[in-house]
Order: sequence, then C-alpha cells, then structure tokens
Amino acid sequence: MIYSRPIKELVKDRLSKDILKLWIARILFYFILFILIFGISHFIVLQFGPDDYDMTSARYMISALIQSEAAIMAIIVTLSLVAVELASSSYSVRMMDLLKGYNPDFWILVVIYIVSMIYGLFVLKSITNENIVDMHFRISFAFYIGVYSFLILFPYLFVTLNMLKPSTLLGMQAMKITVGNITAAIGSDTRNTREKDPIQPIIDIISSSLLNHDFETTRNGLNIIGMRAREIFVYNDLEPTERKVLAYYIFSRLARFGKFTLNHSDEDATFIVIRNLEILWKQLEKSDPSESVLQASSSIEQIGTVAAGHHQKNVLSAVIDHLYYIGQKALDKNYDGEASKVIDSLRSIGISCIAQKADPLILEEIINYIGKLGTKASKGGQTASVSQSLDSMNALKLPMELIETPEYHRLSMKAEQISKTIDQEKINLP
Repeated sequence: MIYSRPIKELVKDRLSKDILKLWIARILFYFILFILIFGISHFIVLQFGPDDYDMTSARYMISALIQSEAAIMAIIVTLSLVAVELASSSYSVRMMDLLKGYNPDFWILVVIYIVSMIYGLFVLKSITNENIVDMHFRISFAFYIGVYSFLILFPYLFVTLNMLKPSTLLGMQAMKITVGNITAAIGSDTRNTREKDPIQPIIDIISSSLLNHDFETTRNGLNIIGMRAREIFVYNDLEPTERKVLAYYIFSRLARFGKFTLNHSDEDATFIVIRNLEILWKQLEKSDPSESVLQASSSIEQIGTVAAGHHQKNVLSAVIDHLYYIGQKALDKNYDGEASKVIDSLRSIGISCIAQKADPLILEEIINYIGKLGTKASKGGQTASVSQSLDSMNALKLPMELIETPEYHRLSMKAEQISKTIDQEKINLP
C-alpha cells in the first residue's frame, strides 16, 4: 500500500536531489567567493598595508566590524521577510515556507555573519601586546572576514530580487513535487491535505497570474507541473496501487485547474492543461495502459462538461477528439471496461451540450464518435462497450427529441439509426 513506505524512503523523497543540488551549489559558490576575496584581500594588505598594527586601533576596528555585521544581519533578515511577504501577498501565503528550505542563501549568510561576529568577539577579547605575530594574523583574518561579509551582500541582493520573479518561485515550488511529499499530502487528514499539497502552491501562483492576465507565468506553471509529474512516472519504481493513487492525485489537480481556466474564459490556458494531461497519460500508458485510459477519460470529461457550459466550441472539439482517440486505443488493446468508460464520458459531455443547447455540429460529432466506438466494439465482441454505446445513444436521443429545432430532431433520428447499426454488427456476443 502507498502508506506503508519506509520512513527513510519518505525522508529521501522530501529531500529531493534538486534541493540537495541547490544547497551544494550555493555553499560551493560562497566558499569559492571566500577563497577569492581572502586571497585578494591578503595580497592588498601585504602590498599596501602597515607592517605593524596598533592594538588600540585594532580593537576599535574589530568592534566597529562586529556592530556593522550585526546591523547588516538584521537588515538581511528584514529584507528576506519583506521579499517573502511580497511574494505571499501577490501569490500565496504558502510562499513563507520557501524561506525554510528552498532559499539556502539566507541561511548561509546568517551562518556566515554569526561566525564572523563570534570570531570578531574572540579576537577582540584576546588582543594583547604580547605575541604580536599571532595577533597580527588574527586581526588580519577578522578584517578579511569583514570584507567578505560585506561583499557577499551583492550576490544575495541579486538572489533576493530574483526570488520575487514568478519563474523563480515556480522553480522553488517545483522541487517539492516528489513522491514523498505527495504521499504525505494524500495520507494527511482533511484539514492538512491542502496545506501539505505540493502542487497547490503552484496552482495558487498560476491562478493569481491567470486573473492578472499574466499568460507567460500561467503557461510556465502548468508546464512545470506536467514536467515534474512526468518525472515521477518515469524515474520512480512505483507499485501498482501507489501509481494509481498518484495518478489520480495529479490528473485531478490538472483537471480542476482546467475547469478554473474555462470559468475565467482563458481558452489558451485550457489547451495547455489538455496538452499536459496528454503528455502524462501517454507516459502513464507505458507502465499502466488501463489506468491511463481511466485517468485520461475522467480528467478530459471534467473539462469537457465545463466547456459545454461556457460554449467553448474549440475546447469541446479538442476534448471529443482526444476521447475518441483514447477509446480507439482501448478497444484495440481489448480493454472493454475502460473503453466503456470513455464512451460514458462522451455521453456525459453530450448531455451537457444538450442542456446548454450547444452547436448541433458538436453533438453530431459526439454521436458519430460513440457510434464508431460502439460499432468497433460490436465487431470485436466487447460487450460492455456495446452496451454502453447503446445506453449512451438512448440517453442522448431522448432529450434531443424534446428540443423543438430541426437540427436536434435530425440528430435524434441519427442516434436511433446508429443504435440499430451497432445492433446489426454484433457477432458471437454471449
């Protein structure tokens, strides 16, 4: 079962390779920067510095450095909190969590400043007029650390400003989309599920961007979810039950956002959702073909029914074509039950179209596709799909008869004719 994974494995998933790489890269960056600044500072002191230090002046210098570093550290903390607050107010309160594990620069600088101040205090306390050579080195080293602590403010300022960019926030949040984090979200109680959901913060960002007509951020966020979800299916050896639960979780989140885009009349964003769903079900098909049919039909059906309510003909046409293609593949692989689910999804979209008195051409396309799938199932002896096709035709025919327009009456008669054709094509059915 999905919830019986070992604790070590869950911890390993949460500490994803992306996060470890980020921390290692930033630590190496600041370490290399320290070596460079130390070397340059030491060279300058040797060339232009005094041959001897006045201990009283050294005390004043180190004392001033410690006070300056304390003030700067306070500014760094304030700047970071303000940056996160701005991101939280613009996108989601969940941005506050980024400061904890996904912004290593902040913690590295805090450690550097604390170590620098503690070392400065140690040198300040140990300054005497004895052992001058040793004291010269300590004072020089405190000076080098002081220079270093001031200069690293520039890369940190750049990182902090960059953190306010939606693309950076999306990249940080994407690191949280791992099997372990998704498992934790699914396994948590109802009150905490939304808080632990690793995809929800990205949904918050792209939802806000959609409302602000920021199509670029919306597109990037959707593609990031699709890419990370695809990596989960590619690079993780998942058990069948676990794969089904994860697939339902991911497909349902994308379908929900697809409905959100339709409710806000953003057809372009809807097509990006459909495209990412297509990529995911094709990837899932490699490991679990039957589950890919179920997840694809369910998510596409949800988008299709909402599209019918908003008279989005382009989206409806794309959704119907996808369902027909999925149904054809299911029948080819003799997945009778799964194919019947696809036919039922077409029926549901058709009923929604009738309720909204949609374009008859869309309904005709739905009827034709159900008929083709039913005929193919009938020839192949796939009883569940045949039965579902006939039931779907009847479910569509009856409400169309009640609409007093010639086109709908024509479609009702066509549905009845197709039903008879499916019956005639039955061969050797039990």
